[in-house]
Amino acid sequence: MRRGHAAPAQTPPEQDPGPSTGDEEDGPALRETAELLQAREQIRHALETRPPINMALGVLMATFTCQPDDASKILVDVSQHSNVKLQQVARAITQGASGQPIPAELQEHLAAAVKAWRASSV
Repeated sequence: MRRGHAAPAQTPPEQDPGPSTGDEEDGPALRETAELLQAREQIRHALETRPPINMALGVLMATFTCQPDDASKILVDVSQHSNVKLQQVARAITQGASGQPIPAELQEHLAAAVKAWRASSV
């Protein structure tokens, strides 16, 4: 070092906060944006899946002369006991109403769910 010139002061690395990225200020805005994007995705998913489910409920209500709550319980029971997503069960039921075959496993679970509903509504 030359005489008369001081070395620049350096902060030890463990104390250096690093360059400011503004994340401290952007954090809430980024979280809110992420939440809005998630909500938008949930709404899009609901708009895609709800119509087939509602149609399947209508098919069940017309076929078995049951109330909306009963049709919903039947649909959920079939989905849970067959381990098939509700939307897939709903699509199979609506396709069955239009003449396409319902998979045998779902037919069995549907018959069992309807039998259980009828037994509980006596």
